[in-house]
Amino acid sequence: MTSAQQQIGLSFRKLDLHIHTPKSNCFKGTCTPEEIVDTAIEKGLAGIAVTDHNSTEWIDEVIDAAKGKPLAVFPGVEVTCTGGKKSIHIIGLFDVDKRAEDVKVLLNVLGITSGYGEEGTLTDKPPIDVIDEIHRLSGIAVLAHVNSDNGVLSDMRGQARTRVIQHSRLLAAEATDFLDDEKKKKSKRVVDLLDGNDPTYQRKLAIYQASDNLCPDCSGQHCLEAIGSHSSYFKLEQMNLEGLQQCFIDPDVRIRQDFELRSFTYPHIKRVRITSGFLDGQTFEFHPGLTSILGAKGAGKSLLMEFIRFALNQEPRHPSIAEDHTAKLRERLEEYGVVEVTFVDETGKEFDISRTYRELDESPYDESVPYDPAQVFPVLFLSQNEIIKIAEDEQAQLQFIDQFFDFRTHRSKIRSLERELERLDKQMAEGLQAYSEFDDLSNKIKTLEIEIKRLDEALKHPIFEEFKQLELKEKALSNQVSHLSSVINNVEEARSQIRDRLTPDIPEPLARDPALLRNRDLIVQAHEMLEEQFSRLIGELRGQLAKAEQEYAQWRSTYAAGKKKYDDYIQAMGSDYRGLALNRERAVRQMGELQRLQGIAKKKKEQLSDINKQRESLLDSLQNEYEEYTSERQKKCAKFQADSHGRLKLRILGSSNVDEFRSRLLALKRGSYLREDEIDAICSRIRPRDFVLSLLRYHATHKTSLIEERAKEADIDLHRMKTLADFLLGAIPYEESLALQYKAHPQDRPEILYDIGGGDYQPLAKVSVGQKCTAMLMIALSDGVMPIVIDQPEDSLDIRSIWDDMCLKLRAGKEKRQFIFTTHNSSLAVASDTDCYLILEGSASHGEVVHIGSMDHQPVGEEVLKYLEGGPHTYDLKFAKYDREQNLSEN
Repeated sequence: MTSAQQQIGLSFRKLDLHIHTPKSNCFKGTCTPEEIVDTAIEKGLAGIAVTDHNSTEWIDEVIDAAKGKPLAVFPGVEVTCTGGKKSIHIIGLFDVDKRAEDVKVLLNVLGITSGYGEEGTLTDKPPIDVIDEIHRLSGIAVLAHVNSDNGVLSDMRGQARTRVIQHSRLLAAEATDFLDDEKKKKSKRVVDLLDGNDPTYQRKLAIYQASDNLCPDCSGQHCLEAIGSHSSYFKLEQMNLEGLQQCFIDPDVRIRQDFELRSFTYPHIKRVRITSGFLDGQTFEFHPGLTSILGAKGAGKSLLMEFIRFALNQEPRHPSIAEDHTAKLRERLEEYGVVEVTFVDETGKEFDISRTYRELDESPYDESVPYDPAQVFPVLFLSQNEIIKIAEDEQAQLQFIDQFFDFRTHRSKIRSLERELERLDKQMAEGLQAYSEFDDLSNKIKTLEIEIKRLDEALKHPIFEEFKQLELKEKALSNQVSHLSSVINNVEEARSQIRDRLTPDIPEPLARDPALLRNRDLIVQAHEMLEEQFSRLIGELRGQLAKAEQEYAQWRSTYAAGKKKYDDYIQAMGSDYRGLALNRERAVRQMGELQRLQGIAKKKKEQLSDINKQRESLLDSLQNEYEEYTSERQKKCAKFQADSHGRLKLRILGSSNVDEFRSRLLALKRGSYLREDEIDAICSRIRPRDFVLSLLRYHATHKTSLIEERAKEADIDLHRMKTLADFLLGAIPYEESLALQYKAHPQDRPEILYDIGGGDYQPLAKVSVGQKCTAMLMIALSDGVMPIVIDQPEDSLDIRSIWDDMCLKLRAGKEKRQFIFTTHNSSLAVASDTDCYLILEGSASHGEVVHIGSMDHQPVGEEVLKYLEGGPHTYDLKFAKYDREQNLSEN
């Protein structure tokens, strides 16, 4: 096999493990070894097994023809042995480094010394003995075409057949009936009979298909063209017999028939490089499926996890876990340390990012990373003990659940609505303030009107009457100019509001959806059109204002002349008259300012109704968004519950967490002398939106009846409720009270119940730490394509639950989702069928990768045994103590 075929970790490889050459006398036509190799490659095969009838003569020729080409050749032979109606065919497969002479030893042992290539050449040994001899010579025995002529299930009967199938050294069988629908309905296909559940055989075998390169003309002959006509996919790293044996031992995850293999594109971390610190100079390659990181304590396993979290900007949220994370970066990556990550997104596109650890400037990314990796490439990270912290905190549980669906759209809409409400809050607060201001100004204006009227009587004169008319016109012209200026300000404010409205985000999974992209372009065009129209309109309005200001300026000369005439008259009349005139002038100026302020207050009062309607509409939209958010969470919880197969019950208690409302109200009520239990009663029984609305209506009307209903709801004395209302309205800025309606919106609460046995479901708060963590890991492994990176997930689990709650899910999910674990647990790593192991070793100052790959070859297999079982001696001792042979026979 060429180096191009070498790869890190397991992957499915297409093999045809039963082909014949012209050396089998039933081969149709002729061909060369080179043609056999080229045909196999053309059919997409990565490997073949040369298995002529009772012959080894073409093995070396085909092996030599494959040298330098992307094709592995397993030497083998199809042995005809006694048993059944006529005879039974058994295939012996040997390692790729063997030659014809190695396989010929088997034929000699079986007494086949002539008649090579003849299907009828027979060893007098029964199938079980042939299987034993193949095993003794380090080969693998396979039942050939087990459901066809010369197959054990077709040509043998009774106990003899059962004993062959139950023989412990038999691992696999070929079958040809996978697509037989009638047999499938009756569960009579080979794969159904030999799945371990049949009461007769009680044995699970690896079942796969091979071509036997049978000619399609049903002649029973073999031919070149039929090579690869039927094949199977075997999950291997290196093409060798040890890898095949692993596939036969664990066929559920290692073998796929050629018609059932599916490939998935999903996000995964491909590579990580570390520069500086404990892992300086190390490159870590990760498998798209399951990668298990092994090593002694202090080898850097946990550091690697933390460095990846740092590079992808997905640091822990829990304070103690976050503190440990930061300490590891500071002490073990060190200042100016660099972490480079290569990852693949859900479309298959590859990205490279690099982040430098700088404690003082928040560790910047390279300029080539114009996005937040946490948004583009979310990963579920769990550091050591982090899952315990999550399991013990409702808010953390909710954040955990949110990681399994695209909640960003909801969050974005909520933030957008809150920003719009904050903008309106300022106007609303001004309108509310205007209510009291308007009344106060009205009283002052009435007082001034009386004073000015008294002064007018005292100053009565034709010149004075003439000047009063001039004042009246000057005031009217000034108001007109102010009005036009206000109109321009309002239009500019409207333009600013539209500018501030962000274009709706397109969810990341739909970033390339044509319809959404077309609509986004329409929105951009609409904004451009509005901007153009606003610019034109504002320009025209400013032209109108300029004309009005010119009119006003021209009038000012007339007014100035009249005022001079009036001032001269006042001067001539003496000091008493001048004093009255000055008093009147001051009163008129004060009246003008009060009327101006009253006009502003009146306008704000009049706008209050519209602003309130806008706020109510936004609050309704916000409520709907929260309800949709809750609904999405509930759907996800229903999925988690279904995937738990009755182990969990989950639901979302919508808008039931009032902690934020309580904390904000407690902070605001300081100085009101209300008790905390009264605040608790309000928060638990009244929505923030309704509470604030009642306060505002009470403020506007001063009707106590408007807060009486809220007092009854909370079961609080009306006087006490009024005390709180008066305090909040008098001592707290309106914006803070208004913000309660949405900033303190009750949040969802998760309810997770765990079956501790016999259908007794208990909330997480009442179960053991191991059960808490089991529940959270069941959720984590339930659904989605987001990569999962966990540091020693087994630490907090009951060892008895690892197979059911983790291994089974990993085995089923790792073909369409990436898992990266550090672990010391052999069940998790080996029984889950790790695709690639990273073996780390470390000294006091440096850690490094010393081995990488699957356990199907050495030295990785030996290292796995050492780190997970303590080495061969320890494992053998445990194996013997478990009395495994007896247990196997009982199963």
